[in-house]
Amino acid sequence: MSNASAPKEECDIVMKGGITSGVVYPLTVVELSKRYRLRNIGGTSAGALAAAITAAAEYNRDGGGFRRIEAIPDEVATRLKGFFQPDPSMKPLFDALLVLQDKTLSHSALLVEALKTVLLGYGSWTLAGLLPGLALGWWAGGGFLGKLFAAAVCGAVGVTVALGFRLYRVVTRDLPAHDFGICSGKTQPGSSEEGLTDWLSRTIDEVAGRDTTGDPLTFAELWGPDPDKPNIRLDMMTTNLAMQRAHRLPLRQNLYMFRRAEFLRLFPARVVDAMVRSSSPVEGPDGQPLDDYYHLPMREKLPVVVAARMSLSFPGLIAAVPLYARDYTLLDPAEREKPRRCLFSDGGLTSNFPIHFFDRFLPAAPTFAVALDSYRPAQHGTERVHLPKKARENISQPVRDIASFGAFLGSLMDSAKGWQDNLQSTLPGYRERIVHVALDDSKEGGLNLTMSEETIRELVKYGRAAGQKFGEFDFDEHRWRRFLVAANRLEESLDQMLEVYEDDGGDDGPGEPFGAFLRRYAAEPKDYRQDEPWRQMALQRFDELMKLARAWRASPTFRDGRIPRPDSDLRITARF
Repeated sequence: MSNASAPKEECDIVMKGGITSGVVYPLTVVELSKRYRLRNIGGTSAGALAAAITAAAEYNRDGGGFRRIEAIPDEVATRLKGFFQPDPSMKPLFDALLVLQDKTLSHSALLVEALKTVLLGYGSWTLAGLLPGLALGWWAGGGFLGKLFAAAVCGAVGVTVALGFRLYRVVTRDLPAHDFGICSGKTQPGSSEEGLTDWLSRTIDEVAGRDTTGDPLTFAELWGPDPDKPNIRLDMMTTNLAMQRAHRLPLRQNLYMFRRAEFLRLFPARVVDAMVRSSSPVEGPDGQPLDDYYHLPMREKLPVVVAARMSLSFPGLIAAVPLYARDYTLLDPAEREKPRRCLFSDGGLTSNFPIHFFDRFLPAAPTFAVALDSYRPAQHGTERVHLPKKARENISQPVRDIASFGAFLGSLMDSAKGWQDNLQSTLPGYRERIVHVALDDSKEGGLNLTMSEETIRELVKYGRAAGQKFGEFDFDEHRWRRFLVAANRLEESLDQMLEVYEDDGGDDGPGEPFGAFLRRYAAEPKDYRQDEPWRQMALQRFDELMKLARAWRASPTFRDGRIPRPDSDLRITARF
């Protein structure tokens, strides 16, 4: 990968999740690639799909990777619905979902058409409830009209009971058996079109200029010879439902295992076989291999398509990805050694817009982001694509109406999973580098699987416009704002540290300044003991840092200047 034709300037890009809204992204990254070399690329859900393909294009920049991306909108426009292929046991429900997206029918007509779809889709169950009901009603009724009426009522009751039982089995048996997704992502038998995962696997390798029948593109190939200074860094989000936590992909610590048979239901055989070859069997307590269990390949050997698919598992629609881990919280040693099933679902459940990706205290290059917003005429007017330029633009969150129970539930879920991303997006140094694309939730993107070709092409135009908007970005002004925010935050944090370092906290404090505690306790801690040279170095450096904090207390301070709002925090958090 020479990248001889790459531009001199570099940037990062982060793309928000949004299921079918991802059709916005191809021409966005094509436009960016004309001016920038894409160094760090990230996303969630549909944004992760776009990020994976974008990374492959940067990897094959000299070989026409971005030219291949330009063809993707034409592919998607003519076959979007075909990507989502339901398991046969749940196809009637999927078909009913598609019917409910028909915007040409009234609400009552939609319900009738959806009910008809379910009745015909589960035809054998419909008949199993209808025929006994008709017979029972005819037998129990008196007179011809009475028999007709009783047969109709009993037939309707029979159908309701039979279909209710069948739908109960879908929820309690079929969905869990398919890891809570109607679609696995694989091409279903008899289909003339590729399923989403098969298409994604082929497309990533085509864009990367690789043989689509050989081993898939891996993270090591994107990184190049030095993983600590990767040529191309690709990060995505996923959610481990069993542990109720987020993961950043590729995993920094690999504690997981997979089963070959399960992965063959989700990924092309060539991808799974490559994973098995770059892995090793899992051994049980007796030292013998566990049947069909393999260690997940190390992060550098993980196929890019696997990480993208782990981020893409939209609950209910696309099946979660099963991995296994040992539960070391258990008391019984034998139980701790058993592999336990973890389901990895949509990264958007924990961070649908990971604007924090690739963040630096002081930026050396811009980290652009594309946010997919809900179109509101009173807020957006006729402007569907917007990049904030004024200092105080996008400092506030929109106030949305909550007038129905559905809107209430939607706001509950969106608030729970998105509040951190939303707040981060309003910070100075963040908000001015986010292009907002406003989409009509009723017909554009999201769960609108039946978007017309015309609608898809309109979204693609928004994507190109978003990429062009980044040409208006003022990097000098961005760096100035980041400096003001960083210097102010650093000064406040040092001041808070100095207070504890020198002060005993008064009547409610520990009775000992932190500096005195360090000099007393560092020589004999219970854990993490250090040698004498290290202790002397650590105490000296911290004293120097506190000396700087004392000097920074002198006026004027950074806080006396005009600092962008809102305020920020500097915290130590777990890396994921």
